[in-house]
Formats: sequence, C-alpha cells, structure tokens
Amino acid sequence: MPARRAAVTPTSSTRSLGGLRTGTISESQRTKGTAMRLPNVRAAIAAAPVSTALIVINIMVFAAINLEDRLFDVVSLPPSWEGVAAQPWTLLTVFFSSQVVFHIALTVLVIGVFGWRVERWAGSAHVLGVYLLAGLAGSIALVTTAQAIGFDARSLGPSAAFFGLMGALTALPRRAWWSKLPLDKLVVVALLFEVASPIMGIGSWVTSAAHVTGLAVGLGYGYLLRSRIPAEVPGESTLVP
Repeated sequence: MPARRAAVTPTSSTRSLGGLRTGTISESQRTKGTAMRLPNVRAAIAAAPVSTALIVINIMVFAAINLEDRLFDVVSLPPSWEGVAAQPWTLLTVFFSSQVVFHIALTVLVIGVFGWRVERWAGSAHVLGVYLLAGLAGSIALVTTAQAIGFDARSLGPSAAFFGLMGALTALPRRAWWSKLPLDKLVVVALLFEVASPIMGIGSWVTSAAHVTGLAVGLGYGYLLRSRIPAEVPGESTLVP
C-alpha cells in the first residue's frame, strides 16, 4: 500500500534541525512582522524630518547631475570670488551636490547617523542650522584658499556640512549608549588627516580648509547648544553625567 503524503498548507513553513520539527511560521505571522517593522521606519523619518529631507535633496541633485552634465557648472563652486560674484547661489548649492557614488553614499551615511542624532537631541531647526552654517563657512574657506594658492578647478560636495554635523554631535552632551563611541578621538584623527593629506600629496589644501572650517563651526555650534539640550529625549537613554 503506497504511503500517504502529508498535506502541506501553502500558508505556513516549518523549520527543522536533523529532521526534528522546531516550529511553524505562518504567512499571517510574517505579514504581521513586516507590518510591525514599517511603522518603525516611519517613526524614524518622523523623528528627523529635516535630516530625511537633506538626504532626499542630496540624492535628487546627485541623480540630476549625472543625468545632465551641464548642471555641474550650475551648482559647483567656482575657485575665485569673481566666479562666485557671477554665481552667488553656488555658495549654497555646492553642499547639496555630489557627482560620484562613493560621495553620495558617504553623505547619506553621515547625515543618517550624525544628522539624525543631532536632530533628535537638539531639534530640526538646529540640525538645519549646523548643516547650513558649516556648509557656508566651508564654501567661504574653500574659495578663499583656492584663490590664495591659485587653485583653478570648480568644487562639488557637502563634506564641509557633514563635518559640521560630526562636530556638533561630538560637542553635544553624550547619551549613555552614545558615550561609548570615541567621537572626540575621531575628530582628532580627522584633523590630523586633513593636515597631513595635502602634505603627502593625497589631498588638497582647498578641500582640507573647507573640511576643517566646517568641523570647527559644528563644534562651536554644538557647545553653544549644550545648555539647551533636554535632560530626556523620548526613546533615548539618559544623559551621561
């Protein structure tokens, strides 16, 4: 007599180890798990709308530049104040723009990590303030340095702005879990690299000037905010003494 096959319902799956049944996961459970994760993503976006908007804008500009080459000369920063006088908006557009995949990926990562935390702890207005002030200061430093040393290429990238976000988060009071990350040491390493890279021929004084200026603005902004940070933020650990 032929053996009967066990019926297997299409709405469940069974995990086994060495032929031993260990549990069943139904489709409804999977759907429920996915539904539980989606609100977390929405909550994260709602908690940091400005950081999310900055990421979206940077990605959109990155895509636009790569689809239309002529946009590069519209949004990139000229290397002289004469050029800036003809295109004053480039002092701002430069730090919303990227052209290579690595740069936009780094931008998304930095804003998503540092910007999100600054916004959660200090508020949306302040994360935007840090981004704009650090980016603008970096643009001014870049053009001034480029003109002083005779650098003649246009520049593109939000590095000064996200160095500012890193500096601001370093200066803000630490949360219990965040205090374990050596942000102050990271800042020191970044400063040393920015000074050493032009000397070693792997960087330029123009970009280093922009990065260091953005970092300094972020640190200063963060220290000014220290007294305004609330003792508790919903969903976050308490402040470290």
